[in-house]
Amino acid sequence: MSTEAIFWLVVMILFLILEMITISLVSIWFVGGSLAAFLVSFAISNIWIEAGVFLGVSLVLLLLIRPMARKLGVKQKDQIRSGAQALVGKRALVTETIDNLHATGAVQVNGQFWSAKAVDDDEIIRKDTVVMISEVDGVRLAVKKLEREKN
Repeated sequence: MSTEAIFWLVVMILFLILEMITISLVSIWFVGGSLAAFLVSFAISNIWIEAGVFLGVSLVLLLLIRPMARKLGVKQKDQIRSGAQALVGKRALVTETIDNLHATGAVQVNGQFWSAKAVDDDEIIRKDTVVMISEVDGVRLAVKKLEREKN
């Protein structure tokens, strides 16, 4: 095996490791490009041609794989909501009257107590009211009253 073939093999392994660490389609096309350059290195012993094959195949894979991945719903910015962000959209019980003017208010959700504020600055939400969590603002939950269902 030539030095160039070993070089491309090492490059391919490094890009594979990088892709496994990131898991977000950052370097998968470079794996394909380095594989192509690795295979070409057995037929042609010219680093410039191999580098051209590497760049060409990587670019083609980038242009083909990325749009297909987006169609399948794989996006780099997609994240699973976790921690406090997972509370958005859940219902909570007001345990201390929420009054933004006096900076008071608390809610209980999933057995945990959180400081809370009303989404509407002028709104006062009384204790024992069920609210919907709209957003997480630092260590406080921004909440709004649930509209009553009409029968």
